[in-house]
Amino acid sequence: MNKKKVMIFGAGINQVSLIQACNELGCESVVIDPSINPPGKKIASHYFIVSSDDYNLTKEIAIKMNVSGIVTSQMENPLNIMAKLAKELGYIFNLPETIERSTNKFLMKQAFLKHNISCAKGMLFNNKEELTELQLSSFAYPLIIKPVDSHSSRGVYRVNNFSELLEHIDETISFSKINQFLIEEYIEGKEYSIESVTYKGKTTVIQYTDKIITPFPNVVEMGHIQPAELSIKEKEQINSIVTRAIFALGINNTVTHTELKITPEGPVIIEIGARMGGDFISSYLTKASCGVDLDKASVKICLGDKPDLAIRKQKHSYVKYILLPTDKTIQKINDLTFLEKKEDIVFIHLYVKEGDKVLSVKHSGNRSGVFIVTSDSRTELIKKAEYYSDQLINSIKIN
Repeated sequence: MNKKKVMIFGAGINQVSLIQACNELGCESVVIDPSINPPGKKIASHYFIVSSDDYNLTKEIAIKMNVSGIVTSQMENPLNIMAKLAKELGYIFNLPETIERSTNKFLMKQAFLKHNISCAKGMLFNNKEELTELQLSSFAYPLIIKPVDSHSSRGVYRVNNFSELLEHIDETISFSKINQFLIEEYIEGKEYSIESVTYKGKTTVIQYTDKIITPFPNVVEMGHIQPAELSIKEKEQINSIVTRAIFALGINNTVTHTELKITPEGPVIIEIGARMGGDFISSYLTKASCGVDLDKASVKICLGDKPDLAIRKQKHSYVKYILLPTDKTIQKINDLTFLEKKEDIVFIHLYVKEGDKVLSVKHSGNRSGVFIVTSDSRTELIKKAEYYSDQLINSIKIN
């Protein structure tokens, strides 16, 4: 019997668990990526080097390999090509207009406002020259400035006055493919992410995630803890607004990642990713905390099969990123096997190598390393995370 073939976009460290899930479900993984030798290549059933913007070659491979479904994980770059491919070849995926609304933060905001969904007030600017202090007279500082179409906290800053805004604006614009940026009101309140699955129009919230970010002016995520500490009422409010927001964007048959804040007036949506959450939230972290395998759910959905969303355990899990002294050079990295063998460490990865200079953490791509730990209690989880963080940092010699 011929196995179904699934085209997976991306073979980086964030897609490894998705490729594994595809293989474990008895499918052949047809993996495409621009890199010559990415981490996912060695476990792919078939691997092709394809530029991220090469639609014609992507389509050619999909037809040649008789692909039955398409899927990606934890990144937005391939979503537009995937939507176009799905529309042309009949795969299960979001429509191009849905992806456009989901990857353009201004269009997303317009969809939310149209459907009376609480979100931050904001203004769109096409270039730096358009911006004047008078135009922001209806706003109160602090404000958030962000590229209209970027991700991973690139170019996102909280600013306290117009002078600070001008300091960061060139960098913010540099992360936008269309040179547009948003200025938004800053929403006071604790921030969370919500991991959910929409299948055949029905949205199921899987997990609630606490978010830990850098000190301002940057807003880079340095940790995620599941499950978040929320009341029953707060969860009910979150479930309602997330479901309505996903409907407003037209998202369907997708694992989604919603960012929101809890305010005294209730939840306020920041933005929604029409894809699995990054930082290993939708892969290792959620599976470790509740037993739901969102990678396998994504593969099943793209093939038209009902995903298994049963909660199988109640544990606490923590994605923690490490901070190293800025502007120092990595001299030596000791063997990390002693940490990798720990039963309560789910995953560990370093982004730096010997000879690298440690950068200040202005966006997610500047972080030095990460690990995921699990425990039966939140208190013990945090203690473990601090202990293992020290162990990992002490294994890296810098000068």
